[in-house]
Amino acid sequence: MRITNFGEIADIMMKRKHIKLNDVAGHIGKSAVYTRQVIEGFQRGEKADEYRLKIADFLGIDRKYTNVKQEV
Repeated sequence: MRITNFGEIADIMMKRKHIKLNDVAGHIGKSAVYTRQVIEGFQRGEKADEYRLKIADFLGIDRKYTNVKQEV
């Protein structure tokens, strides 16, 4: 089975690297609730996309799975 949903990939990587949601929230400087909403895709907008990219870099996830249109 191939997983391409960013929220599921983030959960897997957090478990593999023993990183808690509060650690990710601290990395982007937001609350754990907001961070979970960003990861799951409930939060939308420019700032949420920026945080999603930061989370991907922090967890070692390829940016193509974030579903964020990046400027070249």
